[in-house]
Amino acid sequence: MVFDPPRQKRRFLRWLVPIALVIAALLGLAAQGAGSAAREEIDYLNELSSQVSDLAVDGDALRDVVSRLSRIQRSEWETVIENLETDIARGLEFVEREPPSNELLAVQALYRVALEQWGAGVAGFGTGVLTAADNPLETAATDTIANSLVALRSGDELFAQVQAEIDRPEVPDPVNPLRVVVLSPAEGEAIALAAAYTEAARSPNNGLALRPGLAAAMIVADPEWQLNPENQVVMPSTDQVKFSVVVSNVGNLISGEEPIVLILTGASEPLELTMTIPPLNPGAQITIEFESIPVASGELYEVTAEIRVVGPDTDLVDNVLQVTFMVNSE
Repeated sequence: MVFDPPRQKRRFLRWLVPIALVIAALLGLAAQGAGSAAREEIDYLNELSSQVSDLAVDGDALRDVVSRLSRIQRSEWETVIENLETDIARGLEFVEREPPSNELLAVQALYRVALEQWGAGVAGFGTGVLTAADNPLETAATDTIANSLVALRSGDELFAQVQAEIDRPEVPDPVNPLRVVVLSPAEGEAIALAAAYTEAARSPNNGLALRPGLAAAMIVADPEWQLNPENQVVMPSTDQVKFSVVVSNVGNLISGEEPIVLILTGASEPLELTMTIPPLNPGAQITIEFESIPVASGELYEVTAEIRVVGPDTDLVDNVLQVTFMVNSE
């Protein structure tokens, strides 16, 4: 057999072209797959960035209302808390999905734990503030708020780790960079902040409390008293005085029946009379009339009207009124 190099060469070239085409196709598929994986990662991070943006905005709103806690309305507080809870629920649904690459597993895990901490903190903060407002004698509210502040700070720290993971060179950059999220309202010792927030929530200047607020607005005397030139309350000479107490409901719920006590001290043994305040609608007012009380001319007395609230009340300080007066001599 005669060796024919040209023929052998032609046969090799005939196979070389298909092989090259196959290799090119495989490389194209590999590049296409790599491009598709990168797009999936970027889409994942873009969705994460959108959620984080909402959390950042609502976190700013939380810090704003906390700074005005002593004068905000209940609806404003509830709206901010509900918005954050919606953001967190959306995030928890997101982290249930498998990330498109192993490079994003740490991002998913850290984001989930951050969301869980934020969720606990937001729920506790929302409940604690309203409990403090609605129940002035409730001491557990301060502990609830303190624990919620610790949880919010933990969520903030974990989210900082999420941002560090996304900043790694192996992770593609989202189209919109992640915003910084800080839900913790302030720096400082949690229990001290919680005590301050509890006090602010109970301020009579806000509309947080969902409870009645009976207040002793005025004591009226018959015969009528007045101020003398020395700014002392004096009453015309008399041997009998009849007191009436004007009571208002300054809260935002109808009140229940509550006792009101009138106490007169002075020249003789203290005298105490009790009447019942009927249920009052928010903003309503009533005058409670007591029976006549004997007094002596020329004597100094002190009359006290005290609403002894059994149920919830907006502000216990305004439940008591006192007036010191002199009965003129004949």
